[in-house]
Formats: sequence, structure tokens, C-alpha cells
Amino acid sequence: MADPLTAEPEEARPPALPPPRAGVAALLRRPGFGRVYLAVVTSELGDAFQYIALMWAALLAGGPLGVIAVRLADSLPALVFGFHGGLLADRAGRRRLMVGADLVRAAALVPVAVAGLTGSLPLWALVVAAFVLTTCASYFDPAYGAVLPALAGREGVQAANALVRASADALWLGGSALAAALLAFVPLSAFFALNAGSFLLSALLLSGLPSFARPAHEETEPPRLREGFTVLRPYPWLVAAVGCLGVAVTISSGTWIVGVPQLVRHALDGGAGRFSLLIVAYALGSIGVGALLARRPVARKARASLLAWSGYLPAYALLALAHTLGLALLGALAAGAAQGAALVLTISAVQSEIPDSHLGRVTGLEHG
Repeated sequence: MADPLTAEPEEARPPALPPPRAGVAALLRRPGFGRVYLAVVTSELGDAFQYIALMWAALLAGGPLGVIAVRLADSLPALVFGFHGGLLADRAGRRRLMVGADLVRAAALVPVAVAGLTGSLPLWALVVAAFVLTTCASYFDPAYGAVLPALAGREGVQAANALVRASADALWLGGSALAAALLAFVPLSAFFALNAGSFLLSALLLSGLPSFARPAHEETEPPRLREGFTVLRPYPWLVAAVGCLGVAVTISSGTWIVGVPQLVRHALDGGAGRFSLLIVAYALGSIGVGALLARRPVARKARASLLAWSGYLPAYALLALAHTLGLALLGALAAGAAQGAALVLTISAVQSEIPDSHLGRVTGLEHG
């Protein structure tokens, strides 16, 4: 393995042909990747049900301020624990970290489901549950990102990331629609129980993976967080891609939480129905580009991810100038495609370039 401090950066290399294709069918036949894929998509489907239940229960318990409180609790842990999650992914067993995160998430949802079924679900319980769930994700995600190259092969990480993202977005759409239909027949709290079950199933699937223990000779001292920054120095394009990811995702989140609803209300004279249509268009853009990247390998992923973010310019220009639903839908579709491509390519670039011994810390920077 090359020394991460002296490895040749991407932009110093001669132009290369795209890596050989790792087909979706071949990826799914890999026992380890197949387990992880099933675990992730199972929990994503459960998340779709739980998110609707969480937001609706918060609205019932505390009105709009209740929703804001739950959203804050759902957002802050990534900033607080993301770096530590990456550090722990390089220090502890990655399989154990993922399984532990899933078990804690399941355990956190069980009392919420029970309280809801008994008719005594206070707002503070929803805030605590949202905080715990996102905190666990801050530990699960870096460990998952760090094990993917071992499961899919470094030549297959782009296809693997694209397949998982497209599948997760599709399940989110389908699960949200199904959850909305089921609300007429089942109690709201049943969705919390369903997601707890999805995390338990995910933990069971992941427990069958190898331990991913690092060879003893790789590190003589415990990993340190600053090494996650040091290992990126030889890769200026990768540094730019990771930095751009953090800034762009933050801006995008604020836009879709505040800006787009205001656009729907004031420029499109619409309500929740039209806003939902824009969310669907955004997800379809992400699904489409995920399906494309699962089949079309990109050689220089870090540079391509920065180019993908440039798609935000026409996307948000269409949204800003939209006075018809059609233009707004087109803008949302383009925004979803741009962000989906940039996310897949940035994560894949990190997994392709960074040595396994430091991979958890760098993926933690992406999620922090």
C-alpha cells in the first residue's frame, strides 16, 4: 500500500481510461456486498415510514415549533459526532460499529412506539429519539463507507455507491407513498415499530460480515483525527471535492427546508401537494443519475464531482425564476441529479484513493 503522504495525487497522473466495469449483477453476487446492500435498503425503507411518523407526531405534539425542534435534533448530531464516528471506524471493528449503531437505533424506537400506542407520546421523547437516531447514523455511515471498498473492490465502489443511492431513493419514495396510504388504516406509532424491526434485520445481516480488523502492523499508535486531514494533502482535487460536498449539502438542506416551501407558497400558489411533487422530482433526478453511474464508470471522480455540482446553477436558476409548476419540477429534477452525482462521485473518489487505514476518518469528514 502506498504511503498516504507520498502517494501520487490524481491530477499528477496521466489521463487514464475509465476502470473496468463492475456490473450490478456481479456486485450483488458478492456475498459481503449483497448483505450490506440488503441491510442498507431495508433500513432505508423503514426510515421512510418512520420519518413520516416522526414529523407528523411532532406536529401533533408541538405544532410547527415541535417540527422545528425535531428537525434540529435530527440535524445537529452529524456536526457533533461525525468526526468521532470516522475516528472510531478506524480504531474499532467496523462491523461491530455498524451492528451496534443499528441495535441502539432499534432500542431507541421501541419505547417511542409503545408510548405512541398507549396514547402518551410527548414532544421531548420525539426530540430524544431523533437525536439518538442521527447520532447512531454518524457512527454507522463512516464505518459503512470504510468497509465498502473491501466488499465491492476499489474498482467497483462507484457502481456500488450509485446502486445503493438509487435503490435507497426509490425505496424512500415508494415507502413514503405507502406510509401515507397506510395512515388511514394503521396507528402512527406502528411505523416506529416497523423501523425498529428494519434496524434489527439490518443488524442481523451485518453480523454475518467479516470483522474487517486492520493488520497489526498497519498502525503502531491509535489513530488520530488530524491524520484524516493529513492524508488528504496530496490530493488537492479530493480536498476540493470533500470541502465542496460539505458546503453544498448545507446550502441545499437550508434551501429545501425553507426556500423551496416559500417558493411553492408564494410563486406557485400551491401547498403541500405541490411541494411533495417537487420532492418527488428531486428524488427522481437522484435515482436516474444513480442508475447511470452504476453502469458508467468515471475515471477522475473528484474532478467530475465538482463538475456535477455546477449543475446546481441551472437547477436553482430554474427554481428561482419558476412561475409555473413545470419549470419548478424541471429545476428540482436537475438539482436532484446534480447532488446525486456529486455525492456518489465524491464518496467513490475517497474510497478509491485513500488507504484503508485512514478511510474511516476521511469518510467521517464527509459526514461531519
